[in-house]
Amino acid sequence: MSAPTGSTVITCSERLGVVTRRGKRKRERISGGGRVSVTNRLWTHLGFLFYVSFLALARLSFSQPTGSVDTNETLLTAASASVEAGSSSSDLNRVRSGRQVFPGVIVGWIRSYGRLVGADSCSFGSGDQPELCGWSHSNLSSLHWELSHGLNSNWIGGPVEDGSEDKEGGYLVFETSQIPNISGRSSQSAVLEGPVHPPTSALGGCLSFKYSLDGLSPEKMRVLLHPILQSEGRYVFDGLSQLLSRDGDHGQDVVLWETRDSTDGKWRTAEVVYTCRHPHQIYLEGIPREPSQLSRRYRGFIAIDDVMFKTADQCPGHCTFDGGLCDWTNEQQDDFDWTLGRGSQNPATGPIMDRASYTHGGSSGGYAFIDSSFPRRSGDRARLSSREFSSTKGDSPLCMRFWTHMYGNGIGTLRVIVHDVEDDQDRVIWSLSGEAGNAWYQGQVPISSFTAFKIVFEGEVGKNNLGDIAIDDLSFAPGACPSAPQTAAGLSGDCTFEIDECGWANVGPASRTDEMDWERRLGSNARTAISDHTIGSPTGNFMTLSGLSVQRAGDRAWMTSPSFNGSSKPRCISFWYYMHEPFIDTSGPSLGGLKVYTKPAPSASSNNDLAYHQPKMTPIWRLYNQQAPVWKYAQAKFMEAEPVQIVFEGIHGSSRANGFVGIDDIAFFEGDCTTMPESAYVNEGECSFEKDMCNWKNTSSDLVYRWQLATITRRPANLPDKTFGAPVGYAYFDIFSQNPQGPPVRLVSMVPATGDRMCFSFWYAGFGAGESTVLRVLTAEPKSPDSDSSDDDEGTQVWKLTAANLNTQSPIWRPAQVSMDGSNPMRIILEGQANNGGFAIDDISFHPGECTSKLNLKLHLVH
Repeated sequence: MSAPTGSTVITCSERLGVVTRRGKRKRERISGGGRVSVTNRLWTHLGFLFYVSFLALARLSFSQPTGSVDTNETLLTAASASVEAGSSSSDLNRVRSGRQVFPGVIVGWIRSYGRLVGADSCSFGSGDQPELCGWSHSNLSSLHWELSHGLNSNWIGGPVEDGSEDKEGGYLVFETSQIPNISGRSSQSAVLEGPVHPPTSALGGCLSFKYSLDGLSPEKMRVLLHPILQSEGRYVFDGLSQLLSRDGDHGQDVVLWETRDSTDGKWRTAEVVYTCRHPHQIYLEGIPREPSQLSRRYRGFIAIDDVMFKTADQCPGHCTFDGGLCDWTNEQQDDFDWTLGRGSQNPATGPIMDRASYTHGGSSGGYAFIDSSFPRRSGDRARLSSREFSSTKGDSPLCMRFWTHMYGNGIGTLRVIVHDVEDDQDRVIWSLSGEAGNAWYQGQVPISSFTAFKIVFEGEVGKNNLGDIAIDDLSFAPGACPSAPQTAAGLSGDCTFEIDECGWANVGPASRTDEMDWERRLGSNARTAISDHTIGSPTGNFMTLSGLSVQRAGDRAWMTSPSFNGSSKPRCISFWYYMHEPFIDTSGPSLGGLKVYTKPAPSASSNNDLAYHQPKMTPIWRLYNQQAPVWKYAQAKFMEAEPVQIVFEGIHGSSRANGFVGIDDIAFFEGDCTTMPESAYVNEGECSFEKDMCNWKNTSSDLVYRWQLATITRRPANLPDKTFGAPVGYAYFDIFSQNPQGPPVRLVSMVPATGDRMCFSFWYAGFGAGESTVLRVLTAEPKSPDSDSSDDDEGTQVWKLTAANLNTQSPIWRPAQVSMDGSNPMRIILEGQANNGGFAIDDISFHPGECTSKLNLKLHLVH
């Protein structure tokens, strides 16, 4: 069984559509696994036309007075009504703002009929034969979607391939940097209007599509549902030429789905389940940033492909509970069952109505709940179990969102459990106890598993019979998300920082390991006001470096997580970071850095303060300086058998501008994930020498003939730091000797295996008399602690440079790199030798694979 968001998005119509794949067109009439005759399909749509005609004629005969239509009877339920990657419920339910306009549309009979029949799915054709499949552009917006394909990606914009990995396959793209003349038009978004659909059944319908966002100018993408209500007491009916139309009233439009997160040009799949009692349309809306924002001028795009309308049962896991339990089932080994409800029979407990009606109004809709009345007893449990899902891949966790209602004096506990099908073991990943008020609240939790699994909602009866617990509108989205609300996350480490720091804490001053603190801050109070990632608003919170004290370049702030139990399985931390330096002076980028480490957790008898044991810090992720003026996704893997903590290290650069470093929405999940972004990969041997030499050690105890850190009073040729342009923050050797060739000085580090090959990179600068100044890179096998051998006579040379051809009087930083065998752990040795001069080094790093850059350096490579 596939994971919820991994449902196959077929590029041909599942009912009656046109397939366009790689320039070939086929007609298939498929429904599920069987065929449906053209006659049956025709009768289905003629039935809908008769239904609309009957309503229109009935309204002509028995028309109501203007304004008598009960618009609250419109049922608008969205199982995917949560905003992807963490938007607030207030943003979620908000209809289009004043700067997005929905035009009225008069749909012709013949055109409407064709759109109803042929638009169940659309892959938007191919390069030579693009098609909209019944979708149409809004006629009141100056911004439009455009048909394109991968071969035009560098010309028009969009991904290099369509959603089916075909460079000639078609898709729709909206170039978000365009700022048109909008005189007479108030829309600042591109709106694509879908075909008119008949009312759904109680089970609902499912919209599936692929989407891609990239660049600085996109703000978000939304899916909206527009119910076609009665106009002045009747549906507009005008013979054969104009069958069905609607006025421009969009007060009942509902945001079904939304995302603000860039996919870095990659395709992702979204599924949206909803119910609606009226004929309706789906709108796909791309929204760029405001024209007043500088990032709006930069190229970017929102792309859509493989749009498909399906029955709700074809989107596993999603459920509105309007027509039943969907593919969720009551377990047989518990004490009682979850049941369906429309409204509580006891005013002292349970919801008045379902979540959609509570949010949007109306009198239709249902939910699932546990009935705590007689004969239930305190501690009784009911378990609602999903279908079986396949294991999640390392980079493909899921975010499950749902709504819960926990009102009553006797509320017990609601738990979300991942049940391992192979081991028959439960793992509680979300838990909330006690009364939460007479309202619906949204919850979310990351889902991941190394093996096949089921998801279980477990409701436990509390201290009395006033303990009904309800759930509604279950949905799934790709990617990790922090558990919410924060009280349900416990000490999992997940945090949105909207309420507090969730157990994350600055190290105490007694540790003397850092010079600054992290602080929780409103986006509106940042140096330059920005929106946080969680709710996308300046009123949201995130963590950033404190500006209360005067910082020097290289000053650090450490923030540690709660302690986690050790595990033999790999785990991942995901978070969103903001690293932006608006103004960069002539010395280069100098914002600072962000690093993530693991460290052994303190024992129960010790304090959390690092000063008590100075543990070994293992880097797992790092980035420096300017990245982008938007929130970017990050993740890193860690695996520790013993109890462990995560440490975020923020480093202050020498920047005098108003840039800053921020983090938000931390989440943890199981999986063998890759480092994201790729440039943040880090190895134990990496070092930027800001405060110490990391894991690099001198082999000499001599105070003169050795590598040392630059200081304000002692640094060669006033050379600035490479990382931030600061006065200090690098290592060097500087030797003056009467001998023609001074003694060698060595800096050694152990480097773990990285794979078949790895690229060792660093920056160097030579100074002094260059004829005898030499820098070498050597490799050697690991040495056991009991070995009596010396580091001075070991190693195989893999790289060598003399300073004879360098301008050593005015040293500058130059890059260097060399490929090595990374299949086994090794020692790397930096060896320097001179009699009147030396070398400085900085920003040592490692990357899996061969070195690919072509450095124009006069190097003597030795293999």
